[in-house]
Formats: sequence, C-alpha cells, structure tokens
Amino acid sequence: MARLSKRQEKNIGQAIVLTKDELIRIKAQKYAWSYYHLGDVIAKIRDFYNNEQNKLCAFCKLPFRDEIQVEHLIPKKGNNHRIEFSYTPRNLVVACRFCNTKKSTNNDFITQTWRDYPQSGIYFKIIHPHYDKYFDHIQIVDKSRYVAKTLKGYKTIDRCGLYEVKITDLLVNYMRYEDDPIIHAVLKIRDLPRTSKELIDRFIDKILK
Repeated sequence: MARLSKRQEKNIGQAIVLTKDELIRIKAQKYAWSYYHLGDVIAKIRDFYNNEQNKLCAFCKLPFRDEIQVEHLIPKKGNNHRIEFSYTPRNLVVACRFCNTKKSTNNDFITQTWRDYPQSGIYFKIIHPHYDKYFDHIQIVDKSRYVAKTLKGYKTIDRCGLYEVKITDLLVNYMRYEDDPIIHAVLKIRDLPRTSKELIDRFIDKILK
C-alpha cells in the first residue's frame, strides 16, 4: 500500500454508473435512501467510492476508523434538502462518521433552486470531491493540522470540524507512521480477502507450534 500522503493526492476520477434496472428501482422508491429496498445499491455505491477515494474519507483524507458512510453533498433531508439527488452519482462520496456527522444535513449548494444537478464545484461553498482538487484548497502542515488555502478550504475545515483535537490527533498518528514498513505490512494484510487472511493465520500458527 502506498504511503498515506501519496494516497491522499488522488481525487475522484470517475462517478459510479448505475444500471437501468437500479435506476428503475430507485425511481419506484421515490428516491428514498432505503436500506430495506435498495440495500444492494447503497452497498455498491459505498464500495465503489471507498475504492475510488483510496479508502480515505473525502473530507479529512484519513483512513476509515469505524464505519464507512455514504455522504450526500446536497443533503437528502433537512432544510433545503433535495431527495431527487439521493442517488445522483456526483452527489455521492464516502466519509468517516466524524466528518459525516459534523457536516450533517447542512446544504452547501449556493444556488438551491436549480432543477438539475450542478456540473461545477463553483456552486458549492465547501470542497466538492468530484469537481475540486482537495489540495488546491487545503494543505496538511507539519503532518499535524489542516490549513485553509482558500475560502472554500476554510469553510470545509469549519463545516467538518477539522480543527478539533480529536481529528488532528488522528492526523498526527496516521501521518507519523506512514513510512513505517511494519505498519504498511499490517495494512496490506488487513486489506486482503478473508480467505487469504485465514491462510496467513494458519501459516503463522504452524510456525509458532
């Protein structure tokens, strides 16, 4: 696995493509974010963007510590929500629980009356991971803190709480070990399919006996 700082450089290169059947099912549910009726589609979206984002949160650019949550850049509920964009590919990214909770249902879409989904990041107050290059707006200084380079970067840091000790401590811990070969080996094992992990466990058990 590449160094964390190298993985962080990747921007989203492509949006997910949903099948015709999936779109029909979504429309039948009136675009509701339903795990019961559309759980397989939601899982597909989550897995796709997890890989597309190099298994990093779209906002803090750190590995996931707990669950991987699908974030709607234009919210599907709350004030000025747009439920019709719930499954719009460019409205979707994955975020860690911390950033997703902080962003909550805040709508950072500047022009909220448009019928169609915007095709540029200029219409958003915070970084839009599909349109904006993260490090054009935010820099990670001394491997320990997020510093805004633009107003959009500042608003992203503020919206997602990237100034809080809880997240900056995580940043320090992850960045400190990014060159450690042992940590990289552990991360590679963690990302292996389950069957491969089981084979490694059996091999280690034989060595230790």
